[in-house]
Amino acid sequence: MAGGKEYIIQFVGLAFGKHKFEFEVKDKFFDGLEFSEIKHGNVHIDLELLKQSSMMSLEFNISGTVKVPCDICTEEFDLPIEGDYKLIVKVGGNDDQEEDDDIITIAANEHQLDLAQYIYEYITLSLPIKRVHPPDEKGKSTCDPEMVKKVESYLTDDPGEDDDEEGGNDPRWDGLKGIKLN
Repeated sequence: MAGGKEYIIQFVGLAFGKHKFEFEVKDKFFDGLEFSEIKHGNVHIDLELLKQSSMMSLEFNISGTVKVPCDICTEEFDLPIEGDYKLIVKVGGNDDQEEDDDIITIAANEHQLDLAQYIYEYITLSLPIKRVHPPDEKGKSTCDPEMVKKVESYLTDDPGEDDDEEGGNDPRWDGLKGIKLN
């Protein structure tokens, strides 16, 4: 992942204790990500790094907006995101230690830490499961009404209805009806 130099922290020269960093994540960051569902965004990250002798604790505070497609009408909109994440970096550990998603190990001879991948992952984790246009002041949907009509025209009233000609069960599963359990 090529996030750029602005997401690299040179930690070797830092004194022990707390250090604060700020990052601005713009469209250029997302342009370098080939398979990202996010292509545009304006995200601010406050990072507090606590450096100790053999480890570092990084606390990310993420807030901003990203442009994502609506799950209902597929029109893109700016979705506000926010989240707090913690990453532990062990310095000088060996590679055969168990890894955790929130704990990484780097070699003792490393002098910098590239945060681009972690920033991307934390932004993605900040996205809600359901992404829909926010309602207007009156509580009504702001989705594209024409697209909503198209989607509703494909919905069926009967949730058990199949697409085969008989309108009954799928014949491929009939062989399983004769199986008796116990």
